Amino acid sequence: MEEIERVAIYRLHAQFCKTLSDANRLLIMAELVKGERSVSELVERLGLQQANVSKHLALMRDRGLVTMRREGASAYYSLSDARIFEAIKMLMQVQADQFERQHNLANRAE
Repeated sequence: MEEIERVAIYRLHAQFCKTLSDANRLLIMAELVKGERSVSELVERLGLQQANVSKHLALMRDRGLVTMRREGASAYYSLSDARIFEAIKMLMQVQADQFERQHNLANRAE
């Protein structure tokens, strides 16, 4: 693989990860992993403002994280690939393990 291609791939990967770097988007994804949801269902379940949920979903759709289908006036969203949330859960476990190690080190230092 050429260096230019490799750099381009890493930039795309960074953009993808940046999309996941918002707590509200992670909450939305955690809800969508349970199944398809309308914007109003997400607003009700997450306690977020409708405009914010719509903004996050639009970005996530543009970046390929979610898909949308219309039924009448309603839009329903789902994860484009369940592996995305599996990757998030794996990262959360790494973070939890690191936190536990740091906590144990701090306790030993006391």
